[in-house]
Amino acid sequence: KGFLGLTGMAKKAAAGIGKIAAGIGVFELTSKAINMVTGALDGAIARYDTLNNFPKVMQQLGFGAEQSEKAIQRLSDGIQGLPTRLDEVAATAQNIAILTQDLDKAVETTLALNNAFLASGASAQDGQRGLTQYVQMLSKGEVDLQSWRTLQETMGLALNRLAKEFGFTGASAQNDLYAALKEGVITFDEFNAKLIEVSNAQGGFAEMALTASGGIKTALTNMRTWVVTGVADIIKAFDEALGGPGAIEN
Repeated sequence: KGFLGLTGMAKKAAAGIGKIAAGIGVFELTSKAINMVTGALDGAIARYDTLNNFPKVMQQLGFGAEQSEKAIQRLSDGIQGLPTRLDEVAATAQNIAILTQDLDKAVETTLALNNAFLASGASAQDGQRGLTQYVQMLSKGEVDLQSWRTLQETMGLALNRLAKEFGFTGASAQNDLYAALKEGVITFDEFNAKLIEVSNAQGGFAEMALTASGGIKTALTNMRTWVVTGVADIIKAFDEALGGPGAIEN
């Protein structure tokens, strides 16, 4: 009886310890979740400010309020599931809009470029390098060899697809496309339009970017992005409860 009594006590103790361990585990998970939310605060503030400030800046540049609101929403929707920050694409779209005076074209070009770089497996640093060169050529309306070489390094797969769309195939396809652009057979505006078209097409760069940027690292980035988005929505709710955008700032 004494032995059985001790065995019963041991089982109860073990069960108690198990509950404590489970409680500690839940606490640790909760603590990590809270840390993730608080750690996302800076990113959430940056996102909320971008959503509010982008339309204001674009209106100052002469674009309509409704068009500007739609533009930032299109940018936000266009990077869903990708390891890309909203403030990054917003800044790019703003710069291109200033050059082209066409906000819708700037937004679509920005998203198409982002998709093309990701679909080609470019790193964030390489993508930025390629973006700089592309915008320079877009502003001039013509290609130059140094910038083209940078595009070959950073969005080679996309260039192959674009060359094929213009009828160039084989090992020299990219160089043939460059020659056609250099000679004016194809204008850079036509090239840019084709980039947007292929990006948005079924099986285009937008879909390819989602596949190419997949993996655990991207999944973790996307998880943090969703937390940032959620916290930004909470900030928006507080702002609206206090009287509307700018209330927290004031």
